[in-house]
Parts: sequence; C-alpha cells; structure tokens
Amino acid sequence: MDALQLANSAFAVDLFKQLCEKEPLGNVLFSPICLSTSLSLAQVGAKGDTANEIGQVLHFENVKDVPFGFQTVTSDVNKLSSFYSLKLIKRLYVDKSLNLSTEFISSTKRPYAKELETVDFKDKLEETKGQINNSIKDLTDGHFENILADNSVNDQTKILVVNAAYFVGKWMKKFSESETKECPFRVNKTDTKPVQMMNMEATFCMGNIDSINCKIIELPFQNKHLSMFILLPKDVEDESTGLEKIEKQLNSESLSQWTNPSTMANAKVKLSIPKFKVEKMIDPKACLENLGLKHIFSEDTSDFSGMSETKGVALSNVIHKVCLEITEDGGDSIEVPGARILQHKDELNADHPFIYIIRHNKTRNIIFFGKFCSP
Repeated sequence: MDALQLANSAFAVDLFKQLCEKEPLGNVLFSPICLSTSLSLAQVGAKGDTANEIGQVLHFENVKDVPFGFQTVTSDVNKLSSFYSLKLIKRLYVDKSLNLSTEFISSTKRPYAKELETVDFKDKLEETKGQINNSIKDLTDGHFENILADNSVNDQTKILVVNAAYFVGKWMKKFSESETKECPFRVNKTDTKPVQMMNMEATFCMGNIDSINCKIIELPFQNKHLSMFILLPKDVEDESTGLEKIEKQLNSESLSQWTNPSTMANAKVKLSIPKFKVEKMIDPKACLENLGLKHIFSEDTSDFSGMSETKGVALSNVIHKVCLEITEDGGDSIEVPGARILQHKDELNADHPFIYIIRHNKTRNIIFFGKFCSP
C-alpha cells in the first residue's frame, strides 16, 4: 500500500481522535487531505526540529518524496470536480516581507502549483483580508463567505494556512424523496431529536465488526470515484453517544482493516440514513500542538529558514472550514439483471450516532472524516 496514503490515514485518525476529545457529544467534521497538503508545503520551507516535527506528526517517516506524492494525489483528486460538487482549497499565504527564496519557490512550483500565495498582511491588512475572503468565496462557488474573522490575522501575520472544503454528494443510486420520513434520532440512550431519514433497499457492500459490536457499510457516490463508509454501533451501549468503543479502538491499522473489502460482502440491505448538512469551522491549532507540533507556532522556536532568511517566522494561524451535504440526489443505477440475488438480507438503520469517512477510492485517501451525533 502507498506509504503516503498510510501516512495521511494515520494523521487523519490522530486528528479525528483529538477533535472527538474536544467535542465528545457534538458533530465532528474536517478534511484531512487539505490539512496534510498545507502542512507538507510548510515542511518544504522548514528546517531542523520544525521540519522533523511536521514529518513526525504527519507520519512521513517512510514516504520517499513527499512533495511529489502530494502532487500526484492533488492531480487525481482535482479531476473529481468534473463529476461532483467538490471543492478542496488548501492555501498557504505568506507575507511578502519574508522575501521567499528562489529555491523554495522553484521547489514548490510544480508539486504545489496553486497552494502558495504571497500577500501583504504587514502594510495592507484589510485589503489582503478582503482579497482572501473574496478568493475563497469565489473558489467555493459562494458557499464560504468571510472565512477570515476579524481576529484571525493581524499585521504581524507571517504564514497563514487556509483550508476550505465543500462537498454535496450524488449517490450511485439515488434515494426516492417520497421515502424520506421524519424519524426520531437517538442522540443517546434516553434523548431523541427529529431527523429526515432517507430510505432505500438495494445491494451494498456491508460487514460486521464483532470486536466493537458494529456494522460497516460502503455507499458509493456516482461513478464510484468516492465512497462513504459508515461505522454504526449496533446500539447505544455507553452513557454518551454509543461511539466510545469504536473511538477507543480506532487507529490507522484498525481503520484500514475495517474498511478492507475482505471485511465486507455484498448483501441486500434495508438502508436508513439521515439527510444532513454539517458545516464546521475548526481551530486545529491546539489539537496539532497536542499531537506534537510544538515549534511551528512559536516565533522563538520555529525554523522556516528553508523559505526565508527572515528570523522569528512562525505559522500564525490555521483556518479550516468544511461543509458536507448529504441528500437523496444520485444516479438512476438499477440492480443488474441476472446478477446473483443474495438470499441474505441485512439492515442498517443509522438512527443513532455514527462515524463516517468519505474516501477517494483510487488513492484511498480520506477526503472527509466525521462523526454525526446530533441533527
């Protein structure tokens, strides 16, 4: 398996667990591939402990050529925008006072063609903020307005990461809108909230993971370039969301095992999943520090001498905004005539909290990682 994909998955799981600790009962959603790409670009300009730390947190130990790896993944993932309403913006904004070295500019030009931008925070702060906000708004077709809040940058900002990820899924098989019904969603053992529940009976790849008393299903989006994997506990067994057992055993190895095709088999499934839209603005700075990025945010300890001779340069902020919309919409794919009809019939009723990933099937990279705990 590709070393970069393994590294990206390991980082995705690490950050997901950190975000779950911060929000044990709330919805969690982020785009690991956006954050990995931006931090890997920052690593090209880092030296010494700063570069080593980024490499460790992003699990790059066994990745031979990180920039080339991301160039390949970015090129593959960018092709998806012709099939889906998918926008993945991963920008590293650098203040022009840093006078970026020609070596840094040339080494990042191809692998990070659209990711690096020089701006003027120091002398034209308000104008620059407006430019960034307008640029992100345009790049996300108007979905994300004013991504930079008043306090997110100032005239001392040297390096800024901005991620914006947006996806409206179109399923391989569309759900019939007339089958969508309001149902109670069990947020825990005792409380419920109303949710619009989409329903369908069709053949899907599904499995049982006995060690965590949980079901897993793969729901392909149109053209099968992307799939949503749902990890659903068979019931709410703990005193919070019912996800404690999964979260405890979740690591990159277990996730790889659970989502492996050998864990699942085709079955006729009576499927019920919520129709939902989640929009999250996360501040991953504290989580990244917990994972080991200690030097990068401090002007006293960070070393970005690989991009600039200016001393005391640190990563000022990480802005990460994501929006995911799951609706009935999809293709008219029907059951293949003459295909072996499976006697086995299963059910997956996601009327209680679940964990999900949206994966790019060609590169096996995780585009979105989330948990749905409350409508």
